[in-house]
Amino acid sequence: MYLSRVELPWECARNPYNLHRAVWKLFPDEDREARKDQDAERQGFLFRVESAPVGRAARLLVQSRRVPQVAAGINLLGSREFYPQPAEGLRLAFVLTANPVRTVVDTEAKEKPGKLARMAEKAIRRGDRLPRSPKSRVPLVKEDEQRVWLSRKLDGAGVVKALNVLPHAATYFRKGNGSGKLVTASFEGVMQVIDPKQLLHLLENGIGPAKAFGCGLLLVRRTD
Repeated sequence: MYLSRVELPWECARNPYNLHRAVWKLFPDEDREARKDQDAERQGFLFRVESAPVGRAARLLVQSRRVPQVAAGINLLGSREFYPQPAEGLRLAFVLTANPVRTVVDTEAKEKPGKLARMAEKAIRRGDRLPRSPKSRVPLVKEDEQRVWLSRKLDGAGVVKALNVLPHAATYFRKGNGSGKLVTASFEGVMQVIDPKQLLHLLENGIGPAKAFGCGLLLVRRTD
């Protein structure tokens, strides 16, 4: 895999919905995302926003399976290849920006004409997949809920030994004539590896939804 640092101009970064589309330009020969669920192998790349000052270029850290190519309008600052090799029992420091959510089922949706259509409209504004059933994602905003969410996502791959949760201000974006809001948080801590193969899957494919908005990239390093 490759880690790359990238700068995107303010004209692109001012609307977070455009970031993912812009980064695709670095991978012109890559197959577009075709996963049907979050546990399947993903195509393309993961990224996180390192800085996005108002009126200035945004800096992104991009993880990909292929080496990025130079693209017009994007400043590719550098890339390096790396080979993650987690081992059972190894302690790793980690950082993750994520969109912690829970899925709820609206049992009244089928009885209310037009409600499923409104749910689909909201999904489009958020950049989510269209709902096939009366389900919706509800953001988890309490720290204890976010901690439980992360432990559940890492279950089987690793166990959290220390954790700080850093809340973020809501992210607002535009998609066509609509708008949306995204609630994210950063997790920083230490984990102990339980299943190296399962952890490698998370490193390659990310954690949780909203990956098109810079969520889900799990970064780890060895710690004493």
